[in-house]
Amino acid sequence: MQNASASSTSHHHDMSSSNTSRIHSCAQLIQEYTSTLTPFEQKGLAIAMEHLGPSFDMKRSSGFLRWKDTQQQAKTLKTTEK
Repeated sequence: MQNASASSTSHHHDMSSSNTSRIHSCAQLIQEYTSTLTPFEQKGLAIAMEHLGPSFDMKRSSGFLRWKDTQQQAKTLKTTEK
């Protein structure tokens, strides 16, 4: 019985560290995205965040999703060109 418990705890720890990595990675992506915004876009983002409050989710915003797709396409192109 102890082995199952220890295994479960270990599995939970692995999932927890995986979630932490994913959260950190997402935060990095958001930081990269916001650093590419023009002053006009930054103003628009600030207004959206102010108006939508806690319901605003950068990860689901159309601008962030388009930027992320563009980044992935660029990465794919670099990989196929090698």
